[in-house]
Amino acid sequence: MTDLETARKRWLQERPKYEQFGKELEKRLRTELRQAGIWADVTSRAKEMDGFIRKLIKKPSHNYESVSDKSGIRVILRYKNEVDAVLALAEKSFKCGQPEQKADTLKLDQVGYLSVHVDVKLCADDPLVATYPPQKFQAELQVRTLAQHLWSEMSHDTYYKNDDTLNPLPNSIKRRIFLLAGVVEVADSEFTRLNMETPTTPELDLLKSLERHYYKLTTRRGDPEISLALIHLLMPLYEKESRQIVSHLDHFYAEHEDVIREVYEEAEGTPNRSAYLYQPEALMIYDRLCADTAVIRKVWSAHYPERELERIANAFGISFD
Repeated sequence: MTDLETARKRWLQERPKYEQFGKELEKRLRTELRQAGIWADVTSRAKEMDGFIRKLIKKPSHNYESVSDKSGIRVILRYKNEVDAVLALAEKSFKCGQPEQKADTLKLDQVGYLSVHVDVKLCADDPLVATYPPQKFQAELQVRTLAQHLWSEMSHDTYYKNDDTLNPLPNSIKRRIFLLAGVVEVADSEFTRLNMETPTTPELDLLKSLERHYYKLTTRRGDPEISLALIHLLMPLYEKESRQIVSHLDHFYAEHEDVIREVYEEAEGTPNRSAYLYQPEALMIYDRLCADTAVIRKVWSAHYPERELERIANAFGISFD
């Protein structure tokens, strides 16, 4: 068994560096996800001392060097079909090991913890490779959906995380656990299918298009009900089909991206911002303000407080005076 006191002293000394390493990977991956327009909750951490020592005690085959998840990055997504995109972005940024699909460890008639784990480290030509040499610094990347995260968090604090704790339980309890895990897995799949198969409307198509740009700017999630109402209100101002509006807004975003990014960066520290800035359709509002301020003010004021529109206009450097 590893000399635990030596491991404790060493981890106390080295943990801050692994914490910094995880933060660097987290920052890079969050940037890649934003550029791809994928909403995700990205976090990182270095193992706490008690967890590190417990792992060495529970798994005596490990030594200090062989613990591969000293640093960890977690990416939580909305839908299962986004997992592969995240793994592709990770491969673009880091040197990745072989992904471990937890689903592959389950038998066909089993249900339980689902997630994808992959070891990541810096590439040989990375500018920070001298600071975090790959032979020493690697992290475990976990990619999971919101539903999978629910199961993981609940099972972490209970007796049904794995077979060792599950097997001694009465069959009636085990059956309830399997049924619960199955419900979570079915719900996860259905959320993805619903997102892909829900009949589309021009407003919904436009919203999904706007989200591609919006999640490049922030991880704050808007209110879909408000989004669809505002999009429905603003679409007639374009006098175009929805596909043409999408193309127009793609071009508008590309032309004004620097300004838009600056506005959202400043808005994070502005508590008095408009109630409608953190909505995907804020891009449409900005576009219409640039096109014809008077027209959008007239249409907007018939349904919403004009002061909120003015706050958006002011954020983008447009005055109503």
